[in-house]
Amino acid sequence: MLKIFKDVAKILKAAAKFIIAFFVMTIVCTIAWDALINGKLYNCTEAIGFDYLHPGDWVHNWDDHKIETVAHVFPDGDMNHPDTIEQGWTITRLWYLWYTFFTTSVVISAVLAFIPWVPRRFNWHS
Repeated sequence: MLKIFKDVAKILKAAAKFIIAFFVMTIVCTIAWDALINGKLYNCTEAIGFDYLHPGDWVHNWDDHKIETVAHVFPDGDMNHPDTIEQGWTITRLWYLWYTFFTTSVVISAVLAFIPWVPRRFNWHS
């Protein structure tokens, strides 16, 4: 019976570590996406920021507001200008990139959940 409680405690501890690590990884991915991707590979004129947290809402195409493919993206918040995406990139490729970010954060969180964060024993008398 004691083994069951130890196993449940181990699972709960790993789950808590995963959630903490995933939360931290989400913050890291959000900062990285806004620093490395947003405004460099695409520009949305009505962007609200934190684009990693709003997947798929990167560029918009409606009526007279078309998405333009450009050689170099320049961040622009003027709604009269079209949303832009860099040549060689598509919305589908941005999705692949987002899935890569997300999958990497899940894998890193899972690895961190199952390794000890604090050594079991310290050798204070070295």
